[in-house]
Amino acid sequence: MNIVVLAGGNSTEREVSISSGQGVCQALRERNHKAVLVDAYFGNANLTEELFPEKYDVERDVAWMRQQSEGLEEVMKTRKEFFGPKVLEFCKKADIVFLALHGANGEDGKVQSVLDLLGVKYTGCGHISSGMAMDKGITKMVFQAKGIPTPKGVTLEKHNCSSHLSDYGMDFPVIVKPCCGGSSVGCVYCQQSAGVHYGIGRSLFL
Repeated sequence: MNIVVLAGGNSTEREVSISSGQGVCQALRERNHKAVLVDAYFGNANLTEELFPEKYDVERDVAWMRQQSEGLEEVMKTRKEFFGPKVLEFCKKADIVFLALHGANGEDGKVQSVLDLLGVKYTGCGHISSGMAMDKGITKMVFQAKGIPTPKGVTLEKHNCSSHLSDYGMDFPVIVKPCCGGSSVGCVYCQQSAGVHYGIGRSLFL
């Protein structure tokens, strides 16, 4: 199959995504699929006329993607669009897109929505379930409504961020995490109030 492995992106989990994309692309190549690695945010300057070549250097494109990471913050200051050059064109030419994106704009249903509108097949959940699962507060509400066991928790907002667990009927230890972050980015294990205060501040910053 001709497969685009979509990775990178512009979230705080960009590096995790690049590593995932590298592993996926190599595994698919070993199974004789014509897989290529494409950075969702920067595209792939190394792909020429033959989009799905027989021989392909995954390491070369991983190095190129990491090189783009160095200027990511500056690019994001002036650029509004998410998808890089020819990214959607590459996706439309693939038999399927393997989503190796992590974090915002990758796991939250936004990319999935665009691919759905374009009629492009992709791996993983659809845009609705992806969007709901990315929001840990909504996910916990669904679990509770369906009687699925889940630890006690509370969703805080900027104007309501008390670090006193007694305000929420909770006790130590607790874990503080950004509501819509992926992987373990921003997770803080807390055994005292100072940790909760730090964790909340860190989550709001991310």
